[in-house]
Amino acid sequence: MDAPKIQAEGQLERAGGTRYEYGSHVLVVPDERDIRFVLRSETIQLREFEGQRVRITASLIEGEPPDEGDPKLLDVFSISIQQEQRQ
Repeated sequence: MDAPKIQAEGQLERAGGTRYEYGSHVLVVPDERDIRFVLRSETIQLREFEGQRVRITASLIEGEPPDEGDPKLLDVFSISIQQEQRQ
């Protein structure tokens, strides 16, 4: 059975400064700084998108996170940069 597919938007940041060591990067809600998902990818160099607002498509990794209530771990297989919306 395939893992569930998830699409999400947010700002991509390196996970190094967070307590979530089960992924290389995190997707945060830009104005709230809440971590939405922890990310990893075997096919995309996520570091090339650090600090940018992105839309990802990913597979949910079952069995992670290690602690209940922590952000889910996603394996990213598609990513695109999102333009800032002006009002």
